[in-house]
Parts: sequence; structure tokens; C-alpha cells
Amino acid sequence: MNQPRIASRASRSPVAAHPVTSAVIAILIVASIFFAVYVPLYASATPKVGDFPFFYFFLLAYMPAVGIVMWIVIVLQARLRPEPGAEGPAAARPDEVTK
Repeated sequence: MNQPRIASRASRSPVAAHPVTSAVIAILIVASIFFAVYVPLYASATPKVGDFPFFYFFLLAYMPAVGIVMWIVIVLQARLRPEPGAEGPAAARPDEVTK
């Protein structure tokens, strides 16, 4: 009888191999989009920071924060990439066809 093949860690996809890292990446990206799209968060003219309405202050603080969050996402995605000497379908180059 044939025994079912046990998938090794190298043969799994990077997302399946690192579910926590993948979940953190997804949460950071969804949060970045949510805070930009959820207009009631910043759509009031009454709170002011100095001479600026809150909307402008929100944008001045939000844009650098999103830059930092996206940098964290890039660093986490680098952890998902297989090592150069790794074997298996996860290590295949994007232009290579795997069998």
C-alpha cells in the first residue's frame, strides 16, 4: 500500500508555513485601508490643532504612519520568502514552471 506523503515545511507555501506572520501582514494592510476609508473618523471641522482643521492634521500624521506600517509589511514579507538554497515548490523562481 502506498503511504500518504507527509508534506515537509519546505514544500508548503510561505503563507501556510508562517500563518501568524501572514495574519499580521493582512491586519496591518486592512487597518491602513480602513483608517483611510472610514471618513467619520476625520470628517469634522470642529476639532482644530492650531490653525489646521483636524482633517489636515490627520493627513499629516497618517501618511508617515502608513509609510512606517508598509515598511513593517515589507520586512515581514521578506521573512516569508524561501531561502536561496531551499528545495521544493516554494523555492521556485516566479518564471519557473514547477512539476
